Amino acid sequence: MTGRKNSHKKKLFAQEGQVAVIIALLIVCLIGMTALVIDLGSLYQKRGFFQTVADSAALAGAQELFEDPNSAEDMAIEYANRHNVDIDYVDVEIFSTLSTYYDTITVTSSNPDTPLFFARVLGINSADVGASATAMVGKPKQVYSVVPWLAIIPEGADWEDWLWEVAGDEKIISGDLDESDFLAWDSIENPGQWLTRYRDRIINGYSEPLENGDTIYARIINISQTTHATEERVGTWDPFGDLVTYSSGGVIKLAKSDTQFVMVPVAYEIEVPKKANDKWSEEVEILGFAPFILTGIEGHGGSTEVIGRFIHQAIIINEGDIEEVESVGLRVIRLIR
Repeated sequence: MTGRKNSHKKKLFAQEGQVAVIIALLIVCLIGMTALVIDLGSLYQKRGFFQTVADSAALAGAQELFEDPNSAEDMAIEYANRHNVDIDYVDVEIFSTLSTYYDTITVTSSNPDTPLFFARVLGINSADVGASATAMVGKPKQVYSVVPWLAIIPEGADWEDWLWEVAGDEKIISGDLDESDFLAWDSIENPGQWLTRYRDRIINGYSEPLENGDTIYARIINISQTTHATEERVGTWDPFGDLVTYSSGGVIKLAKSDTQFVMVPVAYEIEVPKKANDKWSEEVEILGFAPFILTGIEGHGGSTEVIGRFIHQAIIINEGDIEEVESVGLRVIRLIR
């Protein structure tokens, strides 16, 4: 009888020992799972931070690519370092995608020794966490919100060279053909409801897309409608210098978007009929699109003029297709991966 009791106790002790081993193993598994959940969450959050830095650094560098590839690299590195991510030139790659010029930049931001927490129980102290981003600069194929003013340049001139020369100079939008640097334009040749369309397009821009090579119809400017619609569009006027910035070589760039910033098509000059009126129109072909800053309205009554200045470059938001970037005009900076 005593022998049976001792045997039964031994079995109970053996079972308890097995349970203790199983519990110990379960605790290790639970710690491992906890380490996995907490540390993976932490790594995911850190990777999101590195991705944001890489995205922003690539976009910052892409703005300088066309003019100065070295400056593009410096800009990307400076932006990342400013956000406490230490990258060097080996982490930045520039190359060509749409053109013979450098127009694409890839930035990699990472930390090979990102500390872990619970995983240290398993002997894993750190992990390599990082991300990369690629940005491109291009010219929008189609342009929206173009205003109904047409910049006229000499026949046969290269419009990019022309804009290089005139950017920063004061230009006049006037109903006086001898004074004005612009004509008006319409999307259709039929003059019906012209002034209604003209006013709306000054305030809101043309709702349909336009691109190089499109045909539009030049016509004389109605200065009364021009000044009233311009005042409604702008509201409060800011100084030219508050809206632009100057970079190396005197390049004038748009510093911030504003209602005073407009986009105008460019076409070769045409012979205006001597008795031009609101019913006159002439077919022209768009050569390109120039960024223009409205700076004020001068004069009174029929002698009123809208004043402004062209700038070399403007980065705009455009979701459509992009083409090879030009030396001047409109640009799109876009993440491509």
